[in-house]
Amino acid sequence: MQKKRLLVMGFIALFLTFALCSFTYGAGDGNVRFGKNVKMSADETLTGGLFAAGANVEILGKVGGGVKAFGANVLSSGDVQGALRSCGANVVLAGRYHSKVKAAAANLTLSGTFDGDVNVRAARIIVTPTAVIKGNLIYASADLNVQKGARITGEVIQRQVMVKKQWIEKWGRQGIKAMIPVGIFFWLISIVALIIVGLLINYLFPKKTDAVISTISQSPWKNLWSGFIFLVVVPMAIIVAFITVVGIPAGIIAGILYGIAIYISTIYIGVWIGRKILGYLKKSMATAFFWPLVVGTIVIGLLTLIPIIGCFFRLFILLLTLGAMWLVMWKTIPARAQRKALRKAQRRVQRKVRRKAQRKVQRKVRRKVQRKAQKKAQRKVQRKARKRPQRKARRR
Repeated sequence: MQKKRLLVMGFIALFLTFALCSFTYGAGDGNVRFGKNVKMSADETLTGGLFAAGANVEILGKVGGGVKAFGANVLSSGDVQGALRSCGANVVLAGRYHSKVKAAAANLTLSGTFDGDVNVRAARIIVTPTAVIKGNLIYASADLNVQKGARITGEVIQRQVMVKKQWIEKWGRQGIKAMIPVGIFFWLISIVALIIVGLLINYLFPKKTDAVISTISQSPWKNLWSGFIFLVVVPMAIIVAFITVVGIPAGIIAGILYGIAIYISTIYIGVWIGRKILGYLKKSMATAFFWPLVVGTIVIGLLTLIPIIGCFFRLFILLLTLGAMWLVMWKTIPARAQRKALRKAQRRVQRKVRRKAQRKVQRKVRRKVQRKAQKKAQRKVQRKARKRPQRKARRR
């Protein structure tokens, strides 16, 4: 329903634009005529252009500029200096025309004198014996009737009206031919981009890359099921996040990561395929990264170009790689938890060791302090003991 409304509104806008343009054309000299029956008598002379529209339009006088005539029945038998454009169900051109003529009608009759080219389209065209065409007659019609006595100085050129299906087939073939080099160019760019991204990922995450590639060959069926679940569940989770409104940011982030995972999946499977192919030629290539990546991405790119088979192959490698990526991610989660637990235990042990060491040091310090204090006390006692007999002797 909305499409129909838009189509109608577009048609109305186009019609109004055309009408306004036509109105402006004629309004320069004020020669605009509308109505059910529009008639310009033979004794009238207009120096500017004329725009006439109605059910029945008759132009019998002399027009110094161009003429635009639209109606169900259009008759023009005057003298027109400028170009003529006419459209209607039944159009009769019987006057004198000094410039080009363009017309479209169901039934068209040419019986006047035409100094320029006549370009017409109609279901039926009749060229009467009184017609004189000094230029070319270019027509598109199912039935052209040039009666005896008609004079055509120029060439009679038939314009082929293509059936819509033939037109689509023709331009479709030309479009396909034009798109082949463009498609090859973008295919090469996509291969180069995958290789660059693969090198970057391997540089940043070498351990994860090796883990995913090794997981692909270790458990293929498990990878397929895991990849299918990942491919289906994640979009559903993103949709739920968007429905909740609050989870829109999380859904956006998840969608970006989901797209990245689908894109880089070709890199891992490409390296795996490249290692399998090059491993037969040279054993050292079975553990390399760059050349297997190049060979694998090219092989995948060529196989995905095959109709139907390429789609199934693309889906197969996508599920296989997504499953391997998911399994590696799942394994890293408990590993990280174990690492955290080990770190906590190590910290606890270190704290205990530090506390014990601190206590030992404190004890040693206390003992030293106590020993020093005891020695000082003993010295004082000894000094006092020595001084007492001396005092007694003095007193005596």
